[in-house]
Amino acid sequence: MGKRIGMKRLEAILENLNREINWGTKTTHKHGNLKLGASSTIFEWNYISCPTPIVSNIGSTAHGVLADGELMSMIFPGPSGEMYPAQCSVVGAYTAAGGRLMVEGTIPASDTNLTAAGFNLQGDAETADNTGIEIIPGGTAFGGASACTIGTHAMTFDATFYNVDWTDYDAVTIGFRKVEEFETGHGAILAAASGDALYTDFVAFGCQSADDVQIAHRLNDGTSTYTDSTQATAADKNHRFHINVTKAGVVTYSHVGAQNAGEGTLAAPSTTAAFTFDSGDTVVPYIIVQGTNANSAVYLKDIKITRSLA
Repeated sequence: MGKRIGMKRLEAILENLNREINWGTKTTHKHGNLKLGASSTIFEWNYISCPTPIVSNIGSTAHGVLADGELMSMIFPGPSGEMYPAQCSVVGAYTAAGGRLMVEGTIPASDTNLTAAGFNLQGDAETADNTGIEIIPGGTAFGGASACTIGTHAMTFDATFYNVDWTDYDAVTIGFRKVEEFETGHGAILAAASGDALYTDFVAFGCQSADDVQIAHRLNDGTSTYTDSTQATAADKNHRFHINVTKAGVVTYSHVGAQNAGEGTLAAPSTTAAFTFDSGDTVVPYIIVQGTNANSAVYLKDIKITRSLA
């Protein structure tokens, strides 16, 4: 005769069935929905505490060769065994001579501003000018697990990058953009701080144009706006950028340099730019890395993205 299950045990089993372990979320609730006021980590990775990301840059024509705009994927193992996917679009042709997207350098027990290690996103910029990558952590160009709806969700995006000479890069930036097809010319326009930035609705914050921390944004396919925060990057190796978006869509920015990855006291730039997404917009987090042909590694050291109903 089969073993009988007590009522308390049955209730515990049913409760466990209501909880899911999902790719792309560290904490999920019943049916994957957030409780009011709760915050969910939808993407998290650190080069010391997490395994190396898995990269699928095989190429459609030859091994390691990708055309401008060709898609590839990554999986970032999280600190507690989570698996966070990311969709990527190549900016400029990626050749077999391009650098491998992988964790490099001697991994220490703890990070410092001078630690030259992390997930190298230099790619083909090692040998070719105006090349790079756009990454959508946790989602795709049209949504996915990291998609957020203005008016429903509040979001944060925090990332630390390292480079030995920031004048070697046109753009190393984080942001949120409305869901739409990839535009490979976006990074070059951010770097020039002029012209139509191609995405209809976006905010971007980071190293945009050599040695400058800048803000860029656009609403409803209107005029693209570029703001120099007056902060420079060349003197520091680590730079931590943070974007906060309220449920109402109001965006604020903060930054700190020369601190350990994910640490230091964030502060708003002395020169900033007001921006608010429209209610109902669906946006995804994104990263732009675009370099010159200087052989200068840029390392992603730490990243965390959250979403809440607050």
